[in-house]
Amino acid sequence: MLARRTAFLWTLVPALAVAQDTAALVIVPALTPVAVRLEELISSNKNKPGDRFRISVAEDVRIGDALVIPAGSAGEGEVIHAAKSGAGGKAGELILAARFVRVGDVEVRLRSFALGVVGKDQTSNSLAASMIIGPFAMFVKGGVVTVPPETLGVAKTALELKLPPAVSQTSPPAVQTEETNLGGEHESKID
Repeated sequence: MLARRTAFLWTLVPALAVAQDTAALVIVPALTPVAVRLEELISSNKNKPGDRFRISVAEDVRIGDALVIPAGSAGEGEVIHAAKSGAGGKAGELILAARFVRVGDVEVRLRSFALGVVGKDQTSNSLAASMIIGPFAMFVKGGVVTVPPETLGVAKTALELKLPPAVSQTSPPAVQTEETNLGGEHESKID
């Protein structure tokens, strides 16, 4: 009889742990803003549609007091459209999307981030030059679009999800202590 009760209690322990974990989860609504930083250079002349690139979360995302997506969480973006600058002063084009960031083992899907940039259009300069130097003006290149590393944008969570409160990846502030030196005077030191 005692063995049966003990076995029953051991079956409850995992269920209780799951219930506690579920209670500790924080609901992150769909369309929650997430500040995103590009981690590498993207160029309309170098990249093509489908290329993936590294991104990271630029600022902590909090729901109430709970930190759910810490700054520094790594993720991935994708080049949606890339067009090289062309003859006749045609400007380069680049459209980027943030796809996801990882929080622990969870992949948080992102949406509503489309960084659309167009290079400087040189069409009018090309037309003016063609009046002076003829058909060779059609080889005048428009602006190449480059998005440098550290460029910031804002994406949004694609779906409602539940995440455990995270621990910030930033180091805690230094603790100041008071120590007595040989002369008997007090001085503050940062440990």
